[in-house]
Order: sequence, then structure tokens, then C-alpha cells
Amino acid sequence: MKRATINDVALTAGVSTFTASRALRGKDHVAAATRDKVLKAAKELNYAASRSAAALASGRTNRIAMLARERLAGWFMGELFDGLYDELSRARYDLTVYRAGSVEERAEFFTRLPANRNADALIVSGFSATDEEADTLASMGMPIVSVNSPYISCCQASVAIDDEAAEAMAVRYLAALGHRRFCYVGRTDPLTGKEWGFDARARGYKDEIVSLGLTDCGIHFIDSESPRSAKQVIATMLAQPERPTAICVWSDYYALRVVHELQAIGVRIPEDVSVFGFDGSDVAESIGLSTMVPTPPREIGQIAARKALDLVEGKTLDDPHTTVPVAVEPGATSGPVRE
Repeated sequence: MKRATINDVALTAGVSTFTASRALRGKDHVAAATRDKVLKAAKELNYAASRSAAALASGRTNRIAMLARERLAGWFMGELFDGLYDELSRARYDLTVYRAGSVEERAEFFTRLPANRNADALIVSGFSATDEEADTLASMGMPIVSVNSPYISCCQASVAIDDEAAEAMAVRYLAALGHRRFCYVGRTDPLTGKEWGFDARARGYKDEIVSLGLTDCGIHFIDSESPRSAKQVIATMLAQPERPTAICVWSDYYALRVVHELQAIGVRIPEDVSVFGFDGSDVAESIGLSTMVPTPPREIGQIAARKALDLVEGKTLDDPHTTVPVAVEPGATSGPVRE
């Protein structure tokens, strides 16, 4: 069976090809009755618009690319994707995702630049570009929006959590409960197995510990690929001459592992030690984990998508660089120090 064309749709609807095209693309200045006739004709003919033809005509691909630093299956990324999809699908845009979670993947992206000429804007999530990479991104000649990506000098817009300020807030809250000895638990890179070169939350933690004159009992790292890593971290932490009474953890996911390992060896939470996560995930809420709650990642995705779409349209953003608020949410895993 011959595939229907835009000319077939126009003929069936009794309008010009130009009008049929505008109606199908949701453009203005098309009467509602006319748009209904065109949509009805397109449905009857099982017509699907050609993306390549539309790109040639408009100079756009109706596609946004995303370069992600995180595992794509994680809670945060899943929620972020939902937020991006909410806005992009409404605007009839597709989303193409590239992962740069290892040295090899990162080099592949910046060597081939697969998003170049295949998208109208690029959203970069979760990592800092080097000067050379920033120059490469800038050379692509498309709007760039960063999500939780510090030091992206080439981006025209961004949306981010102030990780340093948020972690400092967690330390201040625990200090207000009387805690003076702290530990921080970070993560090894889930894709390369190495410690992350920069962790804004860890820096916020360390700076606030110094500012308040508290005792830092150490920073430890959990390897998500090693089932014994959390157990070893907790054992090392508790074997110190000065044991912490408060533990700040990089995320809710890792905080849950810390809680599990502590309870498994009889450490009472929060009587013996308080544990504070970060993310405000649905899992944290279900078990009463104390955590730092930023704007939900789905909403962050929506904000990033709207910025990208506005930049594609050539609009001037009222708030190009958005820092989302964070709140302390005490739960059952934190309480006053008891010594």
C-alpha cells in the first residue's frame, strides 16, 4: 500500500498543502474547524509526518539531545527523564540520550559529537566539562542547558541544586542537636570504580565542620559494585578512636545501606548515631530517613526542558541560571546526641 503524503492529506481535507502542513505542526493562524478536518484526514490516511522533511523545511530537527554523566537507571535520572519528557512531548520534541559515564564513553562523545546537527539543543547533566570539552560544546552552535553540572562555561542556561549549601545545612541541623563528631560517606564512581574527583556535597560538609569547630572523623567511600564495601566502611568508621555520632551520606540510596549495616551489628539509630541522607527520594519517605529534600528531579527536568525549548525559539530567558531550593526533612534516623 502506498504511503500517504502531505499532498494526500491536503486533498482529502480540501485545503492547500501549506495549510495542511501548518495544521499538522500545530502552528497558529489555522481555524479550529480547518485543523480538525486536516487531523481527521491524516488519521484516515494513517499519515505520519516526515521528520527529515520538516527539518529541511524549518532548519530544525525537533529533537533535544541529553549528555548524561549518571547511570541511566538510577532514581534521580529516571525522574529527570520523566520531567524532560513531560515538556518535550507537549512541544512535539523527541529526546535523544547519550551517556558519558566512563573515559571511553566520554571520549567517544566528544570525538564524534553525535548530537551535532542531530538536535536543536543539548542538555548536559551531572559532570564538569574540561576547558577543551567546553570549547568543543560551544563549537556545536546550539543552545546548551546544564543540570547539576558545575563549571559549564559554555552553557546559556542551567538548573542546579546548591549541593555545598545544602550539605552545610545538614551539618548545622545535626550540630544544633548537640552532635560534635561527624563522618561523611561518599561514593566511588559507579561506572569507573574510582573516587569522584570533585564532590560539592563533601566540600560543603568539610567547610561547615571547620566553620563550626566540629570534629571530622573522616570521609569514606562506598563502592556500589562491591557488596562488601558498605560493611567495610562501617567497620572502619566504628574502629576509630573517636566514633562519630552523626553521619552525613551522599544520597538516600547510600544512606539506606549505611543504616542497614549499622543496625546489623547492633548500633541503634538514632540513639547511638544519627544518619542523614540527601535527595528526598520516595524510598527515604517510606522508611522515615532523615534527608535533604531539593526540588523534585522531575520538576528539575521540566525546568531544563522549558529553558532548552525557549532558547531554541530564540527567546531571552528571565532566569537563565536557576538554583532550586533545598529543605531539611528530619526523620526517624536522626535525633539529639546521647552521650
